[in-house]
Amino acid sequence: MPLLFLFVFSCTDPICVFPKEPELDNRQFPIGTVDSYYFVALNGEINNEPRDDDYDYYFDVIGLPLGMDYFVNYRTISIEGTPLVSGTFDITIFLDVDGPFRNDFDEPDRLCNYSTSKTYTLIIEEE
Repeated sequence: MPLLFLFVFSCTDPICVFPKEPELDNRQFPIGTVDSYYFVALNGEINNEPRDDDYDYYFDVIGLPLGMDYFVNYRTISIEGTPLVSGTFDITIFLDVDGPFRNDFDEPDRLCNYSTSKTYTLIIEEE
């Protein structure tokens, strides 16, 4: 019973028993090649939140190799471009959310967390 008590009251809001917080896809990036176009897309969501389409999503990325950039389309972030250097790169994606934003939500539920980050490994090989 003490373990349950610690789990239930580990957050200031009871919704944290089933945490509502942003998350990014769990996946491996495909291996790329220098001087060849590269593309991978990831989705952001809010777990345990059926209204996650009603939030605004803000992404930031660090660690991209020269020639690569990122683009955001609502809840999807794409890493793309033509890498100019080979190597193994740790790419960290940061996700912040805000909301929900709809006219029929008088008092939006609180999330346990409004941000997250995840580091992915990107391997770029020589031709």
